[in-house]
Amino acid sequence: MPPHNRGTGRPVLLPPLTQGADLPPEYQKGSGGLVINEEMQKLMNGTSSFAPALARQVLRLSYQKTASKLNPSLLSEFSLRCYLGDLIGVKEMVENGSAPDLLGTETALEYGYAMMIVSGAQRVVGGPPGFTVDHVGVMRYLLQCGMPPDVPDILEFTALELICMARVRVELVRALLEFGADPNHQDRFGSVAIMYAFQNNAIDAIDALMEYGARLDLKDADGVTPEEFYIKAGPQVTATVHKWKRRRSGESAALDGKGCGFCGRGDILLKFCAHCHVIRYCTRECQREHWPIHKLHCVPFSPESTVTVKPFYEDIGPVTSMSTLAREAYGIPVEKEPKRNSRSVHIPRIAPGETKLFVLKVQVPFDVNTGAPAQEEVGDLMVFDKKRSLVCRLRREDDEEAYLRVSRTVRTYGVFGAKAYFAAEMTSTDALVIKISEVLAEQDF
Repeated sequence: MPPHNRGTGRPVLLPPLTQGADLPPEYQKGSGGLVINEEMQKLMNGTSSFAPALARQVLRLSYQKTASKLNPSLLSEFSLRCYLGDLIGVKEMVENGSAPDLLGTETALEYGYAMMIVSGAQRVVGGPPGFTVDHVGVMRYLLQCGMPPDVPDILEFTALELICMARVRVELVRALLEFGADPNHQDRFGSVAIMYAFQNNAIDAIDALMEYGARLDLKDADGVTPEEFYIKAGPQVTATVHKWKRRRSGESAALDGKGCGFCGRGDILLKFCAHCHVIRYCTRECQREHWPIHKLHCVPFSPESTVTVKPFYEDIGPVTSMSTLAREAYGIPVEKEPKRNSRSVHIPRIAPGETKLFVLKVQVPFDVNTGAPAQEEVGDLMVFDKKRSLVCRLRREDDEEAYLRVSRTVRTYGVFGAKAYFAAEMTSTDALVIKISEVLAEQDF
């Protein structure tokens, strides 16, 4: 952080040490201390010795390394105010005419001012006493003043893509989108903002991007589309994307949303319909009001709508999701999950006379070589609920008919034939009743 005036709490800019014409470019005012080295220049020009795919990977790393060296004290006064989220200072410069052209760029990376705000929002944690850091306020103010939201840098990244790459702030995502940022802008690598949001499990940002028309069919330089990638990003991403795909097509699915089935309220305890277990209500009044509509779709648990399977409980050691492993491999920060999420087995506690209700995920086994669902004759089905109060497997040898009914429902109606969600109930730990007549909306686990 730069020095500050302790009387006002406002940052004080460093003295003009960057005016000398004889200083190297990276030490000049507005440089941010950044310079494009010869290796990065060759990668950008396409004259490096690397194969195209490797050259793209190395160029990304070179860009990240260069951007990480940004020195705020070597920015112009206006850029520094943007970087710090200094709304008062930015307004003063705009109103007194000392602000630069809002279409301009700074540093060797050619950051526009929206990019500068985002860069600061990803790095500046707090300011001196009495100083309010307000990057969202600065962004909205300058967008209202005519700052373009989509000024590309040297690799054609925009502010929207940059904010989705790390430390995602959905308020900035929404501000940019509201003022016309293109959710489908493709950078030099052909990637779009939603791909970076997928990688970072930025659910709120994905919601915003899908709301503003993000496409899933745009190929990047490696030929990969968001449509092909999102399932690899984990259950929360998958549930969010499928929710929006249904909205766009006018379709619906049971348990699509986390609120009351009538009023939408979700900030209190919700209770399932006692008959179908696939819709929840916040009060009896909401349930009564909604019954004329819900009764047309309320399918109770019955021998016709369910299959009863025998759970198999065996501890095979801790398990980790593939999306978590992939993020860790790429150095993407991963939120620490509860230890229960790594359980490979857990027998539920069911009191005598109690009927335990679940929303279950059933997952088919995967082929380790292809990463695709294995043939139905191979392997056990994995079954668990969000809190992992039930974690078990279903084996074909225990009940072939029941196993195949569940497996084929998942493969036919589930996400890419790999996983599906169902309402279920248990009165005993030896018998699990799964309602296979109705596949639920994708859940976030």
